[in-house]
Amino acid sequence: MVILFVISLILCIVIHELAHFFVAKLVKCKVKEFGIGFGKAIFKYTYKGTKYRLNWLLLGGYNKLESELSYSKNKYAFSNLKYRNKVFIALAGVGINIVVGIFSCLLGKYTINHNLITFGFISLFFGILNLALGITNAIPFPALDGSYPILICLEKIYGKKKGYRLINKIMTKGMLILNNINKITITVLVTIYRIQIINFIISNLNNLINILNKINGWIK
Repeated sequence: MVILFVISLILCIVIHELAHFFVAKLVKCKVKEFGIGFGKAIFKYTYKGTKYRLNWLLLGGYNKLESELSYSKNKYAFSNLKYRNKVFIALAGVGINIVVGIFSCLLGKYTINHNLITFGFISLFFGILNLALGITNAIPFPALDGSYPILICLEKIYGKKKGYRLINKIMTKGMLILNNINKITITVLVTIYRIQIINFIISNLNNLINILNKINGWIK
């Protein structure tokens, strides 16, 4: 179950980030770096001005766009795109996760009804995970995809230079809050996992004692 969760989550993230990447390319926004995972790079390659990275901790991903949160005169910068193209890029990951999620859930339900239980369960699980990733990223909280359509409007109010300085500050604070939440979440999950291991050992204590007694008998 844990392996299924990890593999499914990685695939959801790859789908999400590829959607951002291809839409950015479609609207002629320069992608400086495309990465899957965080931490030290396992593999990196540069092609046509874009650096591609595969990092060792695969539970995450990112696209670094040209001047995504800053003013620039570069015509291929994110900040110089039309509003609809910025929103298109920002919500591409959310959109693809929700579409894939709905399709996978429907496929899972169909295959379970036709007695393909294992495949159906995997498809249903993958669909639910995609929907969860898409919906949570659509929340309009700074640093999440759903915040971009709202925050980008600040450039219309304050102008590009001042507007993007303000957007950058808001996004940075949002990222710090999310990082702290992630640390707390990881700590809680690790604690729960440890408790489950302890419960497993306690519930199987008699079996473990019998195994140890048998090993002791063989040694003698």
